[in-house]
Parts: sequence; C-alpha cells; structure tokens
Amino acid sequence: MSIIDSFDESRPLLNPENIYTKGSISDTCIVTFSHEVLKDILKRYDYKEETCAATANGKIQVYSFMKGNDKILFYMSPIGAACAGCIMDEVSYLTGATNFIVFGSCGSLNPAVTSGKLIVPTESYRDEGFSYHYQKASDYIEIANSKRVSEMFDNLSVPYVCGRSWTTDAIYRETEGNVAKRKKDGCIAVEMESAGLQAICTFKQWELYTFFFASDLVDGAVWQNVNLGTLEERKEQINCFEIAVRLAELIKKK
Repeated sequence: MSIIDSFDESRPLLNPENIYTKGSISDTCIVTFSHEVLKDILKRYDYKEETCAATANGKIQVYSFMKGNDKILFYMSPIGAACAGCIMDEVSYLTGATNFIVFGSCGSLNPAVTSGKLIVPTESYRDEGFSYHYQKASDYIEIANSKRVSEMFDNLSVPYVCGRSWTTDAIYRETEGNVAKRKKDGCIAVEMESAGLQAICTFKQWELYTFFFASDLVDGAVWQNVNLGTLEERKEQINCFEIAVRLAELIKKK
C-alpha cells in the first residue's frame, strides 16, 4: 500500500471532544494567516474574545465581531495544511462554525493571468500529507465552493481569476521541475493549505470558501518577490479581510 493511501474510515482514537467542551457561538468564521491582519482588526473592530484552541506554541484565540445582526468569528491560523486543518477542527467544535472563509497570500505560477486579481482555486494539487487522511488518494481535490466564491465576487465587483492551485508542504522545494509539471497541469498558484482544508471540510460536511492573492512569483528560473513582506502586501491582506467580511454577510443571507 502506498503511503498516500492513508484514508481509513474506522473510528479515530482522538477527537476534539476528548479535549474541549462543545460550543455554539456562530456558524461562520473568517480565517487568516497574517498577524498584520490580526493587529489591524483588533484596532478597528469592536471585538470579543470568545474561546481559544491550545497548542504547544501557545493559544489560538478566536474572536467575534458583529456585522449588523450577524456574529462573525475570526482567528489567525498557523500556516501549513496539517496545522491549519487541525486548528479548524478544534475551532469548529469550540464554536459551532461550519462555514470557513479562508484567505492569504500565494505564489503566482502565471503572472499574466493573476496580476492585479484575486485567485479562486477550482482544484488543488495534493502535494501535502494531511488531505490523504480525510479523502481517498487522488492527484487533485475539487474546491467545492469555487463557483460560489466566483458568483459572490461578481456580485461585489471584485477582480478575480479562477484556476488550479498547487498545495505544497515544502516552500523550499518548489523546484524547476515541479513548477514545470504543475504549470503544465494548468496550476496558476502555489500555496500551503487549500487541498488539506478542502479535504477536512468535505469529510466533516463543512463549507470552505477560499481565495488568495499573489505576493511572489514562482514562474521562471529565478524566484521573484512581488510584494512579500512589504507595506503593499499588508494593505492587500487587510483588503482581503474586508472582502471576506462581505462574503460572510452574503453567506449569512444565503
């Protein structure tokens, strides 16, 4: 049996309920990976500290804020599919969240189509280990709500492009050969979470709404920094949060 054939439908020995008390706060949660977004929201929004997930690295605080009559949850996730997926599982149990809006930066594999636009992944290449524990082995996993995100972006007049993404565990192993393979497949972006998060959301029957923006270029023989770590990237992250809030409002009205 191949190492990627890890999907097993027998009973797990450990679940969030073995550690936490079940909560019911809100069904909709925004997830970012940016500490800059976290700092900005805590300055600008009237928020409440709701609960937290505990890790060896420290607590993951879950906040809420009101948008009209709707309570929306928010937290900053660790990066990488395994960490992000496990925290999502715990947050869902702690809060009752089943709709997760996840955004962040990515590398562009095709700047001609991604420049100046948000990226909505339609399928993600499973170059990570986490997803294989939640879905049967396959090269790609369909991002179930890509059409829904596209429709909401149309509604909000947000510039975007749809395409395949490459989810990797190893940013320092985005080799020339693997980049060429993924580009040949039609991938336009590379990131670290979407395949794993879609896998757990499908398994748990949650809804994932995800999008990215390009902050570096992994398109040619030389890596290029577009705006990674710059003020422009921080502005883009904060802008994406505001878009995520609008998506949350539309999801709540669905």
